[in-house]
Amino acid sequence: MKLLIAAVLSFGIASAASAISITNGSFELGANIPAGGFITVPALNSTSITGWTVGGAGVDYIGTYWQAADGVRSIDLSALSAGSISQSLQTVIGQTYKVSFALAGNPDGGQGTKVAITSISGSLPDVEFFTVGAANTRANMLWENFTYTFKAFDTTSVLTFASATRTAFGPAIDNVSISAVPEPETWALMILGMGLVGVSARRRSPVVTA
Repeated sequence: MKLLIAAVLSFGIASAASAISITNGSFELGANIPAGGFITVPALNSTSITGWTVGGAGVDYIGTYWQAADGVRSIDLSALSAGSISQSLQTVIGQTYKVSFALAGNPDGGQGTKVAITSISGSLPDVEFFTVGAANTRANMLWENFTYTFKAFDTTSVLTFASATRTAFGPAIDNVSISAVPEPETWALMILGMGLVGVSARRRSPVVTA
């Protein structure tokens, strides 16, 4: 019993060690944006959007120009052509992580499919598609939620969102978050351990007699 409780406690310590978060995942922190507008951020800029470095052909940093998925700011991953944003994360080797984010498309270019690529250093990328239809407007972007799961191969992993739409009307991204994913056997150990701890506590409850 003591060994099992110790294992459960070790799980808690390991979970704390693998805790992770995205800096400025909703892009609310950064350079000033004119009311109702946006600014274009060039490649290799790591100050305009707090926590993120811009690559490729640059991105558009959107304010209230259109509806955000969370808060009031978001990113068009294409400036005049395909751009990208990236952020370095401190990860645990062998740990699995899940990245969640909202995706839409710039409606100014008319209807069509926008293509975004999500990747982490050392892992295969994912390709996501968002189709802009007649219902997509600046006031109603119709954001969709996506996830990307990866296993860390290093203590530093670089997360990148890139446009594969080589126009000025690219895929839009917002509300990025990340969490560690417990392995199935770890979940089983934790559930078993907590159940036995509960049984042990009930057995030790004092009996009161009248």
